[in-house]
Amino acid sequence: MNAVPSYDRQRRVVMLIYPQVASVDVCGPLEPFGLANFLTGRRLYDLITTSVDGTTVPVAGNFLKIAPTCCCADLPDRIELLLIAGGPGCFATAEDKSITSWIRRLEPRCARIGSVCTGSTVLLASGITNGHKIATHWLEAMRLKTDASFMAQVEPDAIFINSGKFWTSAGMLAGIDLALAIVEADHGRELALDIARFMVLVMRRRGGQSQFSSQLMADATEDPRIRRVQLYIWENPQSDLSLARLAKRAAMSERSLGRRFKEVTNITISRYIEDVRLSLARRLLETSEQSIQTVADNAGFGTTTTLRRVFGRRLGVSPRVYKSNFGTDKADVVAGIAADVTMRMDLENIVSGKSVW
Repeated sequence: MNAVPSYDRQRRVVMLIYPQVASVDVCGPLEPFGLANFLTGRRLYDLITTSVDGTTVPVAGNFLKIAPTCCCADLPDRIELLLIAGGPGCFATAEDKSITSWIRRLEPRCARIGSVCTGSTVLLASGITNGHKIATHWLEAMRLKTDASFMAQVEPDAIFINSGKFWTSAGMLAGIDLALAIVEADHGRELALDIARFMVLVMRRRGGQSQFSSQLMADATEDPRIRRVQLYIWENPQSDLSLARLAKRAAMSERSLGRRFKEVTNITISRYIEDVRLSLARRLLETSEQSIQTVADNAGFGTTTTLRRVFGRRLGVSPRVYKSNFGTDKADVVAGIAADVTMRMDLENIVSGKSVW
């Protein structure tokens, strides 16, 4: 259920920064909160950047320096949301006892606390997550999965996760998805949609959706023979994808193809085929009004029974439930048309500096 809009109080959002932080991890997630103020003409959010000692910090690449609003010691008592930005400096920061100590001290004062991208590494190092699931950049997820102390907490596929008071996001721009979800939780979907429209974003990505596709991973495969097989699978999901047929396309024996494919990709061909078909089915369910049977046909599963079985085993939900969670919402489309009119009416006031909701 959508939250009922509530403008009765200002919510304080704090972004913790450190040397070699990614600038987009800082600015990206803060923009939706700033636009919530701008579009409504109300101070819904008080935005603060902070570093441990209050000194200016260089961003990754050293092309910019960020002067924080204050140091951690000067932060107000009550914080609605504390976010830790990500960036190459996260590893050194995670080992900085002064920073992780401040995070532990701030945590009881925060209604919500979280991270953007690899800021999760700093959050985890503070030891305050207490077994909650964490989203992070997919490369960092791969690294953390090898660490026995964190592997159970890392959710490698999610764009963002809300677990109790903890809100964490995946790669850089996923911090914007996270911020929009928080605005929606605070003030309702209509405001979040208007912010997304103003930022020229499609507010469709939600927690639980995949960070990246198998098709992108195919582009990174080093062996051209294996890449050729992968792309053929992507382009022909409904075809006969038997090992014999694929081996012929790769000009390899079946045994050599099977062995080399696993060597390069770390998964079997049959698993890759299922990954591709599942990814296509998910995309169709998210973006089209096709029936479940049509989705099964177009994604290469053939029958709804097979589609349901794979969804149940891999995602823990049925295709119908997945579509209801992530698919096109006709009500949103209708609401969007009405909201567009409101936005057009508001634009004159926005441009003249007299924005009202």
